[in-house]
Amino acid sequence: MREESSCQSVLRVGALLLGLLVVLRGPRAEAFPIAPRTLWELTRDAELVVWAEVEAVTIRTFEDYDEYELSGLEEGVARLRVLEVWKGTAYPDERVEVAYEPSIYCPAPPRYEQGLLVVAFLSRSLGMWSTVGLSYGTRYPTDNDEAQAYRRAVEHAVKAQAKASPRVPYREGARGLASAPVDWEVLAASHPATRWDGLFRLVPKGDVVRDFYVAGVDRSVRLTSEQRETLARGFVAHTPLDRSLPMLLLSLRGHVSAEVDAAAARALETVLMDSGPSRWALLAFDLLRERHGEPLVARVVPEEEVIRRAWESAQPGGVGGRSNAVLSLAEEWQRFKQRRRMTPKPLPLPVEPPVAGVGGETPL
Repeated sequence: MREESSCQSVLRVGALLLGLLVVLRGPRAEAFPIAPRTLWELTRDAELVVWAEVEAVTIRTFEDYDEYELSGLEEGVARLRVLEVWKGTAYPDERVEVAYEPSIYCPAPPRYEQGLLVVAFLSRSLGMWSTVGLSYGTRYPTDNDEAQAYRRAVEHAVKAQAKASPRVPYREGARGLASAPVDWEVLAASHPATRWDGLFRLVPKGDVVRDFYVAGVDRSVRLTSEQRETLARGFVAHTPLDRSLPMLLLSLRGHVSAEVDAAAARALETVLMDSGPSRWALLAFDLLRERHGEPLVARVVPEEEVIRRAWESAQPGGVGGRSNAVLSLAEEWQRFKQRRRMTPKPLPLPVEPPVAGVGGETPL
């Protein structure tokens, strides 16, 4: 995919390229890599949040940097036709042009796919609209229900942020995430479309791709029984088959529910049959074993240098995906089912997203 080739290019050219990009792009250059941005930060930092049609995309390729092997760099402009405005000022059918660089950044740049509907988080710089949070700032709901979930999360964030005292603003914490009301985090985490945005705030260390961003941070989840029940209902109704599976199980630690246990078992059965073992599936398995009262042995994943971990997170299996514990997961799962006399039925596979590698699925 485009995101992976972009990252390969950046890592190959190395520090010289990064320094050159800062000079060439000036204030528009982003840090490398950039920390995760949830809907809360995106809404806070955006001047304009729109639900829009990507009406046209124009991309030109630079041909002026051959001595640095940068001739493949691209600059793009996406023309958006506004359908709804969730924050800021615009009117229906207004055209908004957004400048972006589809192949220059690692992590992935924003994605604008002509003819599709996008939720875009925008800010203005030097007279041009740009995307807040790069690939975190463009989202592609698969249907109207998902679009409503995004609208609900953004509108609640706008209201909560407007009520914040100017003398005590929402501040960046040790995780690099601005503080937010727990009820907003639960609201976001309760729907599949916005689930990662809420869970990364509640249990950031459960995201095994991005856990190096929160190294040394320990945040205990303090949820009411009603909030846990809300998450449990969402878990059973829309059981995750991705990295949010262990994140949800972490947030539901101590919440007794046979329905959650059964849904988690079906999810693991499906994941291991469809995509095979991974580090996040291993974490989900350990959390399910814990729910069944089995003693756990600490899993040791060797610490790795940040850039290498970021790169490996984009590969099959994620960080630690080649460890012995991950490679033996399929056998451990079979033994666990035999011990528990379980025969979980696989779940239906979810609809593939129209655009991969954005939001919580950003590869780096």
